[in-house]
Amino acid sequence: MSSDQGLLEDLGAFLHGLEVEENASPHTVKAYRTDLSHFGHFLDAWLNGRETDYRGAAPDRQQATTRSEICGSRMVKADDIDTDAVRAWAARMHAASLSPVTIARKLAAVRSYCGWLCRMGTLQNNPARAIRNPKAPQNLPRFLSEPEIQSLLESPADTDLGRRDRAVLELLYATGLRAAELTGLNTTNINLDERTVQVVGKGRKERLIPFGSHATDAIRNYLEIRSSWSNRSDALFLSPNGKRLSTDGLRKLLADHLQNAAINKPATPHAIRHSFATHLLNAGADLRAIQELLGHASLGTTQRYTHVSTTQLKAIYDKAHPRA
Repeated sequence: MSSDQGLLEDLGAFLHGLEVEENASPHTVKAYRTDLSHFGHFLDAWLNGRETDYRGAAPDRQQATTRSEICGSRMVKADDIDTDAVRAWAARMHAASLSPVTIARKLAAVRSYCGWLCRMGTLQNNPARAIRNPKAPQNLPRFLSEPEIQSLLESPADTDLGRRDRAVLELLYATGLRAAELTGLNTTNINLDERTVQVVGKGRKERLIPFGSHATDAIRNYLEIRSSWSNRSDALFLSPNGKRLSTDGLRKLLADHLQNAAINKPATPHAIRHSFATHLLNAGADLRAIQELLGHASLGTTQRYTHVSTTQLKAIYDKAHPRA
């Protein structure tokens, strides 16, 4: 592969290898495509001395809309990438107030791509390896209390849309699925008789997760009206227009019902996942079992959920300490 080949032309081959050889999930491939396109567009503008944000758009534009606007006067090549360029991109992301976690993910995409270019013989060294990730604050995971979860699950109305929303929320809390995992479910992934859901998670690893009677009843009620929205889609959860519920749609659904339930906390689908893990742990569930349910590769990731409320901590102390 020649270093004269356009950077964005190489991108397709890299993403194909990521999907086929490394078994990356569609969600990961999509994120890498977006991140690397942003970097390529930024790099072209930076090399040509144009003011730009981290996406390659002019500061007074929300985003670039055509290839000519983005790519400027020259074709970016692989050997145009150097450490200064990656550092400048990281600085633009910081200036845009992207979170440390988001910046780290985008830098990881560039490191991975440059590593692939090295293996292909296009680059001699990986220029992105010298750029450190920003230090992320070690925040405890946000979660809702059990009464708040109860209020949330009771929020949907007894309408067709409410049936869907109740099924979504019940299954989300019953299983602790990631947003992309839940919206990626097909009807064939659910076994209502066995009360299990088959999930394809990160790295395309499959796991089978049980769920309870409340989620089962909610899904059965939703399936009674689902066919009126579409008979052609395989997706379990649909929008009323018959298309698969998107992750953005899931976030809006959750935000609407948090407001309906008068829960004044900024919560995302991941906060429901945190709530699932926290409530299981507080009830005495084994940490390794929770690891399996969440699909964590490392127990260390699951150990973030070992936080407990101050009230519970005091209760444990008062019960166990001889001088309490």
